[in-house]
Amino acid sequence: MNANGAEASRDTATLLDQPGTELVLPRVTRFAGQHVLFGAVLLAGAAVRLIAMLGFPGALRTPDSTRYMSDAVHLAPGVVRPSGYSIMLWLLEPFHSLLAVVGLQHAMGLGIAVLGYALLRHVGLPDWGATLAMVPVLLSAYAVQLEHFLLSDTLCAFVVMIAVALMMWWPDRPLWACALTGLLLAAAALIRSEGIPLLIVFLIFLVSRFAGWRTIASVAVMCAAFAIPVAGYAAWYDSVHGTFELTSSTGAFLYGGIATFADCAKIKPPASERRLCVNTPLSERKRPIDYIWRGALRTVPGGPFGKRADKLGKDFALRAIRAQPLDYLRAAARSFWEGFLPPPSIHAHSEVARAWAFFQNEYMFPAAPPPLPLPYAAREFSTYDPAGPGLRLVQPYAGWVRAYQRYIFVPGPLLGAIVLAGLGGVIVSWRRFGGTALLPWLVGLCLLVTPAAIVASTPRYVVGAIPPLCVAAAIGVQQMAGAAKRFRARRSPAAVQQ
Repeated sequence: MNANGAEASRDTATLLDQPGTELVLPRVTRFAGQHVLFGAVLLAGAAVRLIAMLGFPGALRTPDSTRYMSDAVHLAPGVVRPSGYSIMLWLLEPFHSLLAVVGLQHAMGLGIAVLGYALLRHVGLPDWGATLAMVPVLLSAYAVQLEHFLLSDTLCAFVVMIAVALMMWWPDRPLWACALTGLLLAAAALIRSEGIPLLIVFLIFLVSRFAGWRTIASVAVMCAAFAIPVAGYAAWYDSVHGTFELTSSTGAFLYGGIATFADCAKIKPPASERRLCVNTPLSERKRPIDYIWRGALRTVPGGPFGKRADKLGKDFALRAIRAQPLDYLRAAARSFWEGFLPPPSIHAHSEVARAWAFFQNEYMFPAAPPPLPLPYAAREFSTYDPAGPGLRLVQPYAGWVRAYQRYIFVPGPLLGAIVLAGLGGVIVSWRRFGGTALLPWLVGLCLLVTPAAIVASTPRYVVGAIPPLCVAAAIGVQQMAGAAKRFRARRSPAAVQQ
């Protein structure tokens, strides 16, 4: 051995002689051995996302993407949707790269699965059970597709999953965890309006584990931490748009949903709202989105997202729900139920099914580069990223991803089974107010029900509900298996004789 080799050997030996160094390698090896199965699935999920980035270098877009980008470039509160996602884009603007945004969103998708796996292991599931529960999160093409879009869904799902993990990590939650959860829920509400009702779900979970003054303090801290940033955003919106709201689009979205069944002969609206009546026969009514963007609210001064249209739309929608409660419930239930059916065709008989198929196709990786946006929108994207909004397809990677998305996804019936598994765990643990599965199951259900309650649910909104529902399903299966085992033990001959 030469002098340099001998010196290197001595340096290595000296390093290994340092206190605690000899424990590092065994610890790493033991950790890897304990999580090798999840590591393999995580690696597979990362590989799918890497191939997607190689095949589609850039970001996929919808009309919503342009609004998010415009609000990020000009740092203004959005009229149609809250600007939490735009604030993230603004923070990433120094990179001047849409591909960096997409890469971060793919990393968030992996992070959601890591959080779910860690949480399931923490509550006692074996490695194979926790890994199996995260397979839909890691490998579903629906999730990978949305992560590649300039849309708020992945960020919102990531924030919500952190909040769920925080609440479930300790039996007695520290006040700081409740405060941080309130901040995370506020962030979710400012990223997507559908995140607002989640606060109620978390409060129900806290109250179901009532522990006197500690619970009261936790509720107060969480509510305060939620209210302060939301009120601050509303004040910012008021300073720009002149109304203390998060958006001015609530009326338009509510109106779009009820326009599919509203009957002015039953509603009897006042003269100021009669322009919103839809005289088309029910069998010929269009999708909710058509009434949001191209309906009667466009004729209102200020446009469909102005203050006047917002008030008219809200008042008319609430009046329709009061006058036709059964029609509203049927429409909302139909919108909710569509998420549990097999993927429909654009030629389906039901208008709801056709709309569902249309939106599902809209969020898939395309077979050809999408057309460039209009010039004003292209300028916004080019300000953010000098490469502009154009998207290239690089073969063979793009073809691989398109083939993958045809077969590997979470179909509606599987989602239904996941929901029922979580519900089963809640039911068998009714003496413990639903047990550990209660919070993630309620969170997932809330994310499914809220868009359906506006009668405007789409496949895009389902994806964010899958991670907490998978956590609830894994815990639910474990709880049902434990209940069955206890039942068999009570019915065994030995137990009977005693």
